[in-house]
Amino acid sequence: MEPGSGFYLEDTVSTAGDRAANGAANGASRGLFVAIEGSSAAAAGHRVAVDGRVAETGSARDTLTALVDATVTATCAEALALPLTEVRLPLDSRQREALESVRVAFTGNLVLTDHYNLHRGEATLAAGAPLRISTEDAAPGVKSARSASGNRARELPVALPGPDHPALPVGAEVVGLHGVMGHDGRAQRLLLESAPQAAAVNIPLDPPPAGTYRRIVSANLLNYFNGDGRGGGFPTERGAQTQQEFAAQRDRTRAAVARIRPHLLAVQELENDGFGPDSAARSLLDLLNETGDGDWAVVDPGSGRIGGDLITVGLFYRHHVFEPVGAPAILQGAAFERRSRQPLAQRFRDRASGEEFVVAVNHLKSKGRCPESGPDSDQGDGQDCWNRARIEAVNALVPWLAELGRESAAERVLILGDMNAWRLEDPIRAFREAGYVELVEARSGLPQHSFLYFGQRGTLDYAFASPALAQAARRAFIWHSNADWPGSMPLPQPWLRMSDHDPVIVDLEFSQAAASD
Repeated sequence: MEPGSGFYLEDTVSTAGDRAANGAANGASRGLFVAIEGSSAAAAGHRVAVDGRVAETGSARDTLTALVDATVTATCAEALALPLTEVRLPLDSRQREALESVRVAFTGNLVLTDHYNLHRGEATLAAGAPLRISTEDAAPGVKSARSASGNRARELPVALPGPDHPALPVGAEVVGLHGVMGHDGRAQRLLLESAPQAAAVNIPLDPPPAGTYRRIVSANLLNYFNGDGRGGGFPTERGAQTQQEFAAQRDRTRAAVARIRPHLLAVQELENDGFGPDSAARSLLDLLNETGDGDWAVVDPGSGRIGGDLITVGLFYRHHVFEPVGAPAILQGAAFERRSRQPLAQRFRDRASGEEFVVAVNHLKSKGRCPESGPDSDQGDGQDCWNRARIEAVNALVPWLAELGRESAAERVLILGDMNAWRLEDPIRAFREAGYVELVEARSGLPQHSFLYFGQRGTLDYAFASPALAQAARRAFIWHSNADWPGSMPLPQPWLRMSDHDPVIVDLEFSQAAASD
């Protein structure tokens, strides 16, 4: 049974300090939800007598103690001051239980950490800073599991009042939080009495590439599906549901690309329907040429679809900046049949300097749709499921790319993509052990993030360079234009939220690298 309609009742016999202390000591709350269908004579500030039956309402995992079949039998006083208990995060499960149905005011620095349902008036706040994925900062195992448990104590789900809610990014500081520690039928949630106040929001800006830099960008496109390519074919299997939705997605993508102005673009989650005139690849190519830099080309391996998945990877480049050298390469094999997508690699020559390098775009197996048993099931170490599949993909990828780099690119290799593994997990460690340098970490430092997963920040998107290429990297950073911003809401800039992943940007400078060799 869900809480339904009614009101919250709180014992005011004890002082606010006694209520907090007593509740924490015995785990019992001095608040109670009174379930009454329709209107009742009770109003805020009334002292009332009620009859009813005590029951646990809500989901089986998280219930709310309530008085059901209730009747208000008397109103004993009116216009009383409402009780208010000051609390602060973190709160463990016992302390939260002690505050159930209690009117509270939260103190301390609270920031937005989850905006997934912000358009519906639901959000999650955290103490001090946005929450982070445990295996971003701790190696897989017991320590990372403890970190995940600590995250739960630092978070505060809230329900915002009213129909209109501001489109706040993750990290926005929120003050003025008071209301009842109520319940929405699924879990405990702070039911705010008034809209919270947010500090000024900073919109991310990116440094433009310098004149001699070669900007390379890796971007997950969040299912770029163009229907049948002629205005129909909607809803698509993974992407836009209508032509209008696809047009809006295309506009956001165009605006973002026009702002960061890449010379080479490596993409993931592109519809896998070949390279013909009606394909998603051709649609994206047209979009790139609409940004004002109208000399874009696409790497076409000549195989039609790349692998058998609904989505694939792609490489697009500005023809006057880069010249493809030799044929594209696709890595096949068991690791890329039904799990990780087949990688696409191409050797390029920088037309200005003559320097060559290999770029490979990848999209490793996600952490979803977990098997219940076996080596790819969740091993309970913080890496979730399909970890072995991702390791197998990296182990196949590394020698393949090493050979491509040795052929004629002076062992200059750049590995880009959505690896679906957090920074300290095994697949990322495998790249490091093979000698690759993670450029964002090397040039911008830690912590980093490119994705928001259930209100926790972490990195799924990377740029790994061989040592020979790493010395040409002048800048490498993650542009926080997507993951921190809520979807399904009007945003202050047209280039925000083109995807749920943040793009990775690498600026290379071959002229200086060649001179210093």
